[in-house]
This record gives sequence, C-alpha cells and structure tokens, in this order.
Amino acid sequence: MPHLLTYAMTKSTNTTSKYILPGRQRGLSLIELMISITVGLLLLAGITTLIVQQSSARSELEKSSRQIENGRYAMDILRNDIEHAGFYSEYSPPLGSIYQRPNPCTEVDAGWDNGSFDNPDVPVPIYGYPNATDPVPTCLPNYKSGTAVLVIRRTATEPGYAAPNDFEVSQCPTDTKPFEIVSAVGGVGTLHQKDCTASPPGTLAIRRAYIERIYYISTCDVVDAGNACLDSIPTLKMKENGGSPVPLVEGIENMQLDYGIDTNGDGSPDSYTASPLAANWPDVMAVRVSLLARNNEPTAGYQDNKSYTLGSITIQSGSGIPATDVAYKRHVFSEVVRAINPSGRRAS
Repeated sequence: MPHLLTYAMTKSTNTTSKYILPGRQRGLSLIELMISITVGLLLLAGITTLIVQQSSARSELEKSSRQIENGRYAMDILRNDIEHAGFYSEYSPPLGSIYQRPNPCTEVDAGWDNGSFDNPDVPVPIYGYPNATDPVPTCLPNYKSGTAVLVIRRTATEPGYAAPNDFEVSQCPTDTKPFEIVSAVGGVGTLHQKDCTASPPGTLAIRRAYIERIYYISTCDVVDAGNACLDSIPTLKMKENGGSPVPLVEGIENMQLDYGIDTNGDGSPDSYTASPLAANWPDVMAVRVSLLARNNEPTAGYQDNKSYTLGSITIQSGSGIPATDVAYKRHVFSEVVRAINPSGRRAS
C-alpha cells in the first residue's frame, strides 16, 4: 500500500508539471514595449495637433465674427444719425436760411440766431473735419490723428424735455420768431401752436431735445479720470451736447468720409469730396462712410501686408498701419448714406 500511494502522488505531480509549465505567461519583450509606446505617442501627437488646430480655427472664427459684428454695428449707428441729420422738429429752413458752422466744443446752441423768419441762421446739419487744413475740435480726448470727424445736428424724433437744451418751433403767425432754444429743463417757452393762445400748457409749442453729436476715432477704449488711455484698442466714440465721450464700438481703427455735394439744387449728390468748401456744407446731401475694423486680438504668425481703400485715401502697412499692429486682421466697411431731411426738402 505505501508503494501504491507514493506512485500515485508521484504520477499526480508529474502530470501537473506536464500540463502547467508549458502554458505559463512570459510578458512583452523590450522591442514590443518600445513599439507600443511609439505608436501611442504618435496617436497622442496626432490628437493633440488636431485639438490645437480646431482651437485655433475656432479662435480665429470668433475674432472674425466679432470684427464683422463691430463693423456693421458702427455703420448702423452712423447711418441712423446721418439719415436724421437736419431734422429740426416741425421747422423747415427756408431757402434764404444762412447756415452757420459753430464750434461743436462750445455751447450747443451757439450759432443760432432766430430773430428772422425769412433769413434765420441755422447750423449746418452735417459737418466734418477731414484733415489738418480744418483743425479738429480740441474737445476730443485721445483723438486718433489722420481720421475723419463727423458732426451731426438735429432734434429728437420724440417730443419731450432733455438737458441742456430744448428746441421748439412756432406754429403761430403772430409769434416774433420761428423757433427758439429753451436752455433749462422744465423752463417755459414763448412760442405757441396754431391757435396762438397765450395761456399754457396746452397751446405752447411742441418741444424736442436738441442734439449735437461728434463722432470720432479714439486711440483707446477705456480711460481713467484724467482721460489717459488704459488700453490700446481703437474705438469709435461719440460726444453729445458737450458731455464726456462715450465709447460705442471697439476695434474701429479708422474712419474716412466723402461728402456728396448737390450743385444743381435737386437734392441728389453730383460729386463727392472729402474736403468740401465752406460754402458747400449746406449742400451735403449724402455721406460715403468708410470704416476700417480690426480684430481686438492679434493673430500669431500673421503679417498684414494688404492695402485698404477708404474713400479717397489708401491705408497699408507702413502708411497708416504701424509696424506694431501688422498682426491684426482687418476689413473695410463702406456705405453711402443719404441725408433724408436736407435732400428731401430740395427734392420736393
């Protein structure tokens, strides 16, 4: 019996060794491991490159979209005010009107002389400062040299009171003047409506806010209390009725204007010029607006060597675009805007 048990154990052990030893795990060789790591690194590099390219493309798309939005919005703002230029409530300046060019930096009602019905002094609805021959107003902080300045004068489209000046028009033939500016909110005017009744409030002339706006390009968007620039983003700004400049649209780098002059009195422009003669400003019936919009952030590796035509001038790298700004992408927006009120009076 002992011999049989020993034989059985020995046989069992041998059988186990016979079937287990040949099937054991031996792992990866060094060459196989290096190949696997190399393939993984190649895949990781490809995925990383794809992600970087997609991120860069998305970033450029966002910059372009913002640039287009800014350019269109700036054009909409200027178009709206140019179309309303010369709207003086119910008053329509007669042919004998004497048009003045008051300094927009002074009191907003300067230049109005409303003592005559037939030959009143009226400020021109549209006026511009195109170049150094017509000095730019001194009240525009951080004005960007070489860009145009546009001045629009009109009254509000909705009746109401607004500081600092309100404009009212006489509808009464016995009033002594055709219009007046009341300089205090809530102040009582002297002009009347058609019934000429002297007792207020129902028959006093309709009053609208008088608006004088200056549009210009600033070298920056944000300023401190002393108007010193805190950034370098070119911005379209607006100054209204002698107040502080208000940033409107970032990234508007340049603005040039060509004015459509009506020489035969039919209300349509016969020629365009960036520098009208002093006598031609009352004849401005349209404005060709050219805006150069740029991205707010530079594009890595980009060099702007293009030329941009803005009306009668051309801007390119080294001429209007400094070498420090060539990494920004740009686009020109241009549109001819009709001054509806001055041209409509002549056409009718």
